[in-house]
Amino acid sequence: MFLKKAFEAFDHEKKGCIGTVMVGTILGMLGHPVDDDSLKEIIDEVDEDGSGELEFEEFVTLASRFMVEEDTEAMQQELKEAFRLYDKEEFMEVMTGGDDER
Repeated sequence: MFLKKAFEAFDHEKKGCIGTVMVGTILGMLGHPVDDDSLKEIIDEVDEDGSGELEFEEFVTLASRFMVEEDTEAMQQELKEAFRLYDKEEFMEVMTGGDDER
């Protein structure tokens, strides 16, 4: 559920996918900066349909790689902080569904 909210928060155009630039931005905000070549390699590994963008299921695959390295709670906090920095106004509403969930 949390990853779905995070995905929707970064899918500003509501297309059901996140572009490579946004994926790079998210990874950088989470403390995993990648160069263009590494980003392309990461996208190619998880982009099952070859669209060059990540749909939700592909985003989950990518996120799970980093969740293995960190505990889930820490990853949730990092995603919340990344989104807060990216879009301060809608942060709490989007990430908590409008209530004060912690």
